[in-house]
Amino acid sequence: MNEAEKQIEYIEEMIATTKGNLSSGSIHFLLWGWLVFIAALSNYIILNFTEYNNHWIPWPVLMGMGAVLAIYFGRKESKESVVVTKIDKMLIQLWAGFGITLAVVLFAMGAIGPTKVYPMLMALYGLGTFVSGGMLNFKPLQIGAVAAWVCAAIGFYQVQFDSQLILIAAAILFSYIIPGHLLASKK
Repeated sequence: MNEAEKQIEYIEEMIATTKGNLSSGSIHFLLWGWLVFIAALSNYIILNFTEYNNHWIPWPVLMGMGAVLAIYFGRKESKESVVVTKIDKMLIQLWAGFGITLAVVLFAMGAIGPTKVYPMLMALYGLGTFVSGGMLNFKPLQIGAVAAWVCAAIGFYQVQFDSQLILIAAAILFSYIIPGHLLASKK
């Protein structure tokens, strides 16, 4: 085996190890996917079918729960993880950057309004899942990313807030929930 073949084999082993790590870590796609999905639909239902003025309340409640659970699962995974590859490290950087950008965009919501922020969030979902899918050669993440981008593009032109809540639910279903279940089934 020549040097180039050894390097290719090493890269393939690293990707396989990372895929195994990620299938164990699919809990994060499922956790955030389901929480955002439920929050968006709950917000929509409260907004359209009740007289309750604080229709946004599912977001801080569910995202707060998600943060606590994500920390718990992250610590548990770090104790169980035997091998951390370069691809794992790049994915950690990607999703840390995603989280910081998400916080900045959410902070801007007060200034620019949710009808402009929600499409940006959907575009971010697409970016994170597209890059992750490319790094792992996992097509369902990349297909989900395209669906999130389509939802974002529609959202930029669909200015009705309640319609954007449905688009967020659809974007997260295709970019996080479905790929997350497919990753989990690879364990």
